[in-house]
Amino acid sequence: MQLENKNITVIGMGRTGIATANFLAAKCALVTLIDSKPRAELEDTVRSLSPDVQTLFGCSEPPGSADLIVLSPGVDIHAPFLEKARKQGTEIISEIELASRFTQTPIIAVTGTNGKSTVTTLIGKILERTGKKVAVGGNLGAPFIGLLDEEPVDYFVLEISTFQLEGVKTFRPNIAMILNITPDHLDRHNTFEDYAALKGKISESQTEEDILILNSDDENVLKQGTRSKARKVFFSLLEKVNEGACLENDSVTVCSDQSKQNLVSVDGLQPAMQYQIENVLAAVVATSLVGAKPDDIASAVCEFTGLEHRIEWVRTVRGIDFINDSKGTNVGSVHKSLTSFSRPVILIAGGKDKGEDFQALKGIFKERVKHLILIGETKNKFRLMLNGSFSYEDAGNMEDAIGRAMSKAKAGDVVLLSPGCASFDMFRDFVERGNRFKEIVNRL
Repeated sequence: MQLENKNITVIGMGRTGIATANFLAAKCALVTLIDSKPRAELEDTVRSLSPDVQTLFGCSEPPGSADLIVLSPGVDIHAPFLEKARKQGTEIISEIELASRFTQTPIIAVTGTNGKSTVTTLIGKILERTGKKVAVGGNLGAPFIGLLDEEPVDYFVLEISTFQLEGVKTFRPNIAMILNITPDHLDRHNTFEDYAALKGKISESQTEEDILILNSDDENVLKQGTRSKARKVFFSLLEKVNEGACLENDSVTVCSDQSKQNLVSVDGLQPAMQYQIENVLAAVVATSLVGAKPDDIASAVCEFTGLEHRIEWVRTVRGIDFINDSKGTNVGSVHKSLTSFSRPVILIAGGKDKGEDFQALKGIFKERVKHLILIGETKNKFRLMLNGSFSYEDAGNMEDAIGRAMSKAKAGDVVLLSPGCASFDMFRDFVERGNRFKEIVNRL
C-alpha cells in the first residue's frame, strides 16, 4: 500500500489514533489527526505525536482533500460527519484494517461479547511457553498498528471488537475465533442482528486455507460460522467435539479425528480459571492448532491466574468466596458469570444503564442467585424486571453492598460483583469499581 504524499485523515486522538498517525507519518504520508474535543483536554495525549502530523481540535468532519480516512475504535463508521466523505468515494477503514495491510505475520484474532481479553492473553502466554515470539494487543493493550514495530514475531495475537470490525475490508486472520455473542453496544449497533453480523465479519475475508474457531454451545456463534469459507474447529463445555477441545470427565480435552488427549483437570487450574473453563478451552484449541505441545499448553494454563476484574477470585472469608467481575458490564456477561458457579450466589449488580433488556436475566437469577443487592442508577429498572418475584435489596454504595452481602452469605456461598452495567454513575471506570470492591473485601 503506497502512502507517500497521500493525504490521510485519522479521526480520534486516543491511543489508537496517536499510534496510527505516527505510523503513517513515518511512511511519509501527509497526516491530519482530528478530534471533536478541545486541545486543552488532549494536551497530554498529543505530546507523543510526531511533529510531522497536523492536528485539528474541536473538529469531527475530515477535510475534503483526504485520500483515506482511518478511524479510531471510538468513532462510529456510520456517523453523519462522514457522509460527505462517503459520497465522494473516500475510503474509510479502521486501524486494524490499515495495520493488516503492512504485515505478512500470521494473525490469531479473537472476538466475542465476553472473555476476549482473557483468551487473547492466555493464547499469548501459551505460545511464549513454547518458545514463540508473540505480540499481543489490538483492543487489549497496544493497538495493532503499534505492534508492527515489534516485528519480526511469530504471531500477532489480537483481541478484536465490533467497533474495529466496522471498518475492515481485507483483514484476514490465519486463525479467527468467535467466543460468544450476546447483546451489547446496541446504543451504537442498533440491533442485535447488526451486532452479531459484525462479530461474524472477523472471518469475512478468510479462505479455505484459514481456520475459524467457534463455540459450538452458542447458536448465535454457529449462525455466523455458516457465512465463512474457513475450516471450522470447535470448543464446547456441553458436548464432545470431533476436532477442537471440550470438557470431559472434568478435564480439558483436545480432540481430533485420530486422537483424544486430556490435558489438565479443572482442579489443577488456578481458582479464577476454574470458573472460566470455556475461555481455557478456546485458548487450548488455538494453540494446539499451531503446534503447541500438550505439556507446554498444560503448564501455561495451570500457571495462568486470569485477569483483573474478570471473574477474579479475591479472597475467601469464613468459607465465603468473593469474586470480582467488574468488567461484566452487559447482560450476557452476568449470565455467563452466574453459570460458572454451582453454589449459591449473592450477587451485587447495577450501575449506569446501557439500554439493555434485563428481562433476559430473570430466569438465571431464579436459578442461581440466592440474594440480589442493587447499586447505582439502574436499581429501579432491576426492580421493575423482578416485580417482587425475587429476594433483593438496595445498597447505597459498595461498602454497604458488601456488608449486606456478608449478612446474607454463609460458608460455601459466593459473593459476586457482576454489575451488568457501566460504572460511570458511581466510578471512573470498571477498574476503579473492581479495585474498590477488592479493597473493601480485603479489609473484612
